[in-house]
Amino acid sequence: MERIKIMSLIEHYKDDISTIFSIVPFEVREFKPGLYPGNFNIPACRDEKEVQSLEVGASEYLLAVAGRKEAQRIVTPSYIIAESVVKDFFDGQLWTTPEEKPGLCWIQGKISVEKFVVLYKEIYARIKDQQRKWFVRLCKQTDNEWKKQHNYRVVSDQARFASYYLGLDSEWLHTEDLGTRFNKCPACNVANDPQNVVCTGCSALLTPELFAAGTKEEKFRVLRFAKQA
Repeated sequence: MERIKIMSLIEHYKDDISTIFSIVPFEVREFKPGLYPGNFNIPACRDEKEVQSLEVGASEYLLAVAGRKEAQRIVTPSYIIAESVVKDFFDGQLWTTPEEKPGLCWIQGKISVEKFVVLYKEIYARIKDQQRKWFVRLCKQTDNEWKKQHNYRVVSDQARFASYYLGLDSEWLHTEDLGTRFNKCPACNVANDPQNVVCTGCSALLTPELFAAGTKEEKFRVLRFAKQA
């Protein structure tokens, strides 16, 4: 079977550059299946004053056309790629809004971090403000979920970053201490305040008999729910 050699068109678009800037405190990673190049990674920004950046060039994908042996090469400009990376990253984060989202933006052209900070200071200030608002929202939403469930599963890595950034000492940051500060429900394993008489997760009555039960059969025998009491 004859192998078809397809040459890349990207070499003809070397001057097509856009730049993504990030003050996000964790790594930005996006993958675009079918595009070449399709991997886009930006290191974590540990300090807002040390902005991270990624230069993005044109990408291409192959499109099969009926009646032709060779696939058609479609080039996607850098600004579309940069916009897609930023938008898709936003879409993948918790509790974002148009004004509350990670500190990420893109600008068409090959722009250094130094130039960005000085010449695009309004954009720089805006992404800092948006990210801070997002961090506040993350912490508030996590607080609400934590009060309902007292379960470590409601605490995301993004919420931890947000709490550290804002200088908060949120209760849910210390989920590793749950075993000593909370009673785990024998029925659903949700952590409960020692003063709770009803589980916040499954509404089981937290009776001494339930905690003393050893096997599943014993637990089912003594298990009662608040709505049945």
